[in-house]
Amino acid sequence: MKKLVLILLLLVSLYAEHKEYKDEIRKAVSGEVEENKDALFHNLNYIEDIETKKTIYQYTHSFFNIKAHHTNYILPLSVRINADYDDPTKDRDTYRTEVEFQLSVKYDFAPNLLGLGELYSVAYTQHSFWQYYVGDAFFRASDYNPEFYITFPLKTKYLKAVRVSFAHMSNGLGQPHERAWNYATLNSYFQYKIIFTELSLWARFPDNYDYNPALIDTMGHGHIKFRVPYKKHFFSTLFRNNFKGKGTVEASYSYPLFGESLFLYVKGFMGYGETMSSYAGNSDQAGLTPQYDDYVEKIAIGFSLSR
Repeated sequence: MKKLVLILLLLVSLYAEHKEYKDEIRKAVSGEVEENKDALFHNLNYIEDIETKKTIYQYTHSFFNIKAHHTNYILPLSVRINADYDDPTKDRDTYRTEVEFQLSVKYDFAPNLLGLGELYSVAYTQHSFWQYYVGDAFFRASDYNPEFYITFPLKTKYLKAVRVSFAHMSNGLGQPHERAWNYATLNSYFQYKIIFTELSLWARFPDNYDYNPALIDTMGHGHIKFRVPYKKHFFSTLFRNNFKGKGTVEASYSYPLFGESLFLYVKGFMGYGETMSSYAGNSDQAGLTPQYDDYVEKIAIGFSLSR
């Protein structure tokens, strides 16, 4: 009955015309969403240090229902170390120094429909690379990644949550430069003291036309990511490998600058799959689009608005 009432409240809120009535309905729904998020936060093992606990709370919680999904950042100095970038159109100059930014938001829209304490969410992430320091300041690449996922909290000593998601990612271009895939992921989240570990496994759905058939051969089938909050510091490192000689390491660090809403953010990347456009295209398009995977080494510094 409780679940039915929540669903009815959501439906009624779509048709409620009176502003105060609509606000009351939204508060009723979002209130239980907040309860589920609080339960997930308090389910974590006890951390004694107050500043470390506050950093964890900034990462896992928010006062708003629309909140950060992945880290939101802008890096005015993003510098490739190992080579210059190639422009697939061959018509534009590129610099190895550019502006990199990421926008990532999510909306938790329903809690506990199965009675398991689970949380239902949708998310959108855009990761862009802007050749700002070139004369015409074009966008070298952008990736677009909408998702739907369900998070199940678990009350075990080390395994804290499991997430199932369905997602699409593409670079938004047409043939012959399009790169895209549809996939499902299973994420497991572990905690040992102040070390938080994410193990992500994915499976790709078949496409009518595969713009990048070697994608999984390069990317592999998963990654492992470690996050370590210590006092006001936040460290993160991701490892991905296809066990065929192609892998990725990505590391980041953040520290609060002014209050709790702006952070120093430093990121390093080494490996394959920096963007969707960096993967090899279909051999049917040989001569029109790159047929190789681009290996990138880079370092970047800037600011983040979330952790």
